[in-house]
Amino acid sequence: MSDPKASVQDLIDEGFNASQFGSPADFDTVTTGYLAKVLKSAGLWVEQKMGAATYAALASGTYAEDCARQAEVGYATAELYRRRYTFVESNASSALAKDQAMVLTELRRRAAAALDDARYWLGEGMRASGQDDSDLYDGSGLASGVVETGRYPSLTGGAA
Repeated sequence: MSDPKASVQDLIDEGFNASQFGSPADFDTVTTGYLAKVLKSAGLWVEQKMGAATYAALASGTYAEDCARQAEVGYATAELYRRRYTFVESNASSALAKDQAMVLTELRRRAAAALDDARYWLGEGMRASGQDDSDLYDGSGLASGVVETGRYPSLTGGAA
């Protein structure tokens, strides 16, 4: 596995800090800390989707490499929001109780939005590096069916 394109500082720039997760001592340690472990997972996700050779060959400073970095930040952000959600839910105090549902709903929404953002940037990076990104999306893009309008359904295959 190649090193992730994103850095611990990228996640700190997203607004995450140690107190949001119970203040782990190694929160921002660059290679083995809390954020570094999340980034490693994000890097593996992007590398698996792009292919190891393509991921490793992304030249620093290119659009494709920047897209991969942003995809990693998005994936890591989604994971951190999920962890934040779990932390808040398990440590809810009585002062937060009335607003807890709103806080948890917002954290869920942000996690889903961050994962969508990660998929978008992953697709951009794949296209920029000459790959087909159609496997990232659900469905075939084809829709078929019959739409009935009016009061009476149409008759098919025979005279009325």
